[in-house]
Amino acid sequence: MTPNSMQDILKQAGAGGWDFFDMLPADIRNGIERRVSVEQKHDEEKGKIIASAWARFFRSSDGKMALEAMFDVTLRRTTYFVNLGQDAQAMAMWGAFREGQNALAQEIARQIARGQAEKIKPRD
Repeated sequence: MTPNSMQDILKQAGAGGWDFFDMLPADIRNGIERRVSVEQKHDEEKGKIIASAWARFFRSSDGKMALEAMFDVTLRRTTYFVNLGQDAQAMAMWGAFREGQNALAQEIARQIARGQAEKIKPRD
């Protein structure tokens, strides 16, 4: 079998199809699967180490004080004040900025929970 062109491969992948990879010889497919498996295992181990570090930081008195202060001005502050007289685009930018702050704080909180082996609720 002749491999498809790059354009065909991307079109197939974009449509949700991965048939191209089934055309690869078995030894290549198995090698790819092994490498992906090893990388995923390594990433998972590294992720656990990082989550444990965040949990240790949170358990320290300085870490808890710093993170609680950050959570107070991000996740626990559910609204932001509207400045009267500003245009809609400026307010939308401010909203996106606040969401970015919340996203970072939420990821830190998720890492702490993971490091403490707590069940993690997906973010809406």
